[in-house]
Amino acid sequence: MTRFVGAFSLVLLAVLAPLVMTTVPPLHDYPFHLARADILASLPASAFLRAHYEQGSFLLPNVGMDVVMVPLTRLLRILVAGRVMLGLTLISMLTGTIALHAALHRRLSAWPLVSGFFMYNWIFLYGFLNYLLGVGLMLWATAGWVMLREREIGWRLAWATVMAIALVFCHLAAFGLFAIVIAATELQRAAGALRTSRWAMLRGLALSGLPFAIALAVFIAISPAAGEAREAMAYHGGPGWKPLVAYRSLLTTIDWLDILTLSPLLAIIVLLALRHRLRLALPMAAPLCLLVLAFAVMPFYLFGGEVVDARLPIAILLVAIASTSVVGLKRRTRWWIGLSALTLLSVRSVAIARDWIDSDARIAAFTEAFRLVPDGSTLYAATAGLYPSIDYRDAAGLALWHPPLKHVVSLASLGRDVFVPSTWSDPFQQPIHVVASVAPIKNLQGSNPFKTPSAAELDAVVRQIGELRVELASKPGMTISPRDYLLLLYPDRFQGDLPPGSQVIARSADFVLLQLF
Repeated sequence: MTRFVGAFSLVLLAVLAPLVMTTVPPLHDYPFHLARADILASLPASAFLRAHYEQGSFLLPNVGMDVVMVPLTRLLRILVAGRVMLGLTLISMLTGTIALHAALHRRLSAWPLVSGFFMYNWIFLYGFLNYLLGVGLMLWATAGWVMLREREIGWRLAWATVMAIALVFCHLAAFGLFAIVIAATELQRAAGALRTSRWAMLRGLALSGLPFAIALAVFIAISPAAGEAREAMAYHGGPGWKPLVAYRSLLTTIDWLDILTLSPLLAIIVLLALRHRLRLALPMAAPLCLLVLAFAVMPFYLFGGEVVDARLPIAILLVAIASTSVVGLKRRTRWWIGLSALTLLSVRSVAIARDWIDSDARIAAFTEAFRLVPDGSTLYAATAGLYPSIDYRDAAGLALWHPPLKHVVSLASLGRDVFVPSTWSDPFQQPIHVVASVAPIKNLQGSNPFKTPSAAELDAVVRQIGELRVELASKPGMTISPRDYLLLLYPDRFQGDLPPGSQVIARSADFVLLQLF
């Protein structure tokens, strides 16, 4: 036990180190997560925010981070609270893997600590935090189901019901993963009992599905998002997409680091498998197969969300790590493997931290510029570059992840009376939404920066902003912002001259901040 606690502590230290060493971790969606939490916490005391936002329902299938962050912001500064939330997400995944492994194999082992290598995966770097928090809860939920297998069924059903309800509101995909794992587990058990008692088998399957039926019934009954699957599902990327995303979603955005640290780890795992030192917990054979099948058929777009299929591989990998164990190794061999793995993980952590520190300096230039935007202003966003994408094709595409700047404009509203219309506020996905009077501004901007690679496209956007400003000013009782500003990302890729009449307020290699009106 003491050795395990020591090993766990070292792995946890390595996993959390990059968070400790940066102010704004460079995660794709993280800025608008921070902004939304700050808005929710500040809304009751801010007349400016109440003139732009209303608090919506928390009974949504995508609010895990919001539920945790709002209380945290009452105790900590928003940037600290955000990093604490990121740490809790990583801890939930790491400890959930350990808990499921312990439940399946009935012992604590250093083997599931190998999941520490995959905490900084591309899905985390995308900032899909509600989903990853849900993955951690799913692992804990499955561990509880396994541990309660020998107890009275009421205990197992109560546990699964509570966890299923929590998961359906944390993230629907995580709820679906839990349902798949439990369904496959129980079907596998039922197949073994088919010859002895068909009635008992059917009764067991029906009872096992009860917690998920209850969770869905609760969701349909009380969530305003129930029935709001407004967008059809769609696939993406052609036949090569699934293998590409299965591989790339498990990595970081630092190619050389993945080669340096994961290649030796993979070699060790292959060697263990060839020498029959890896054992799979048989109850997890069917769940793993069904999870892989779910990934194969999962679309890219589903229920208004995107990159849905790319989220599954990390969950499958963590379940696979938890489901296997290492057997038959001599103590000295275990020590050498453990020491080598810890060294590789430390190198990985230091390199990620170094990359994040460099990104932090670039993001700091944005936050300094945002201080020049006066209170009461509206800040639009545009980009002359492409959006970051997991299926990048060249070094220029990968560079867009160091750091990803797509949503950095949302940082302008932290602790400030600045309206950033691109901050995500869909009433069916987030617990805030813009008020009706400023909805036209939100509708014009959308949830992403305008794509303006040329002067003609940027001029058209500025013209639309000006026309909307005149239209809103003509409405009785409507108060418009004294100034409108625009953040243009990747100015080095911009073709042409900046809009006539605009004034450059701040500039760096990554952006130009313009005063429009």
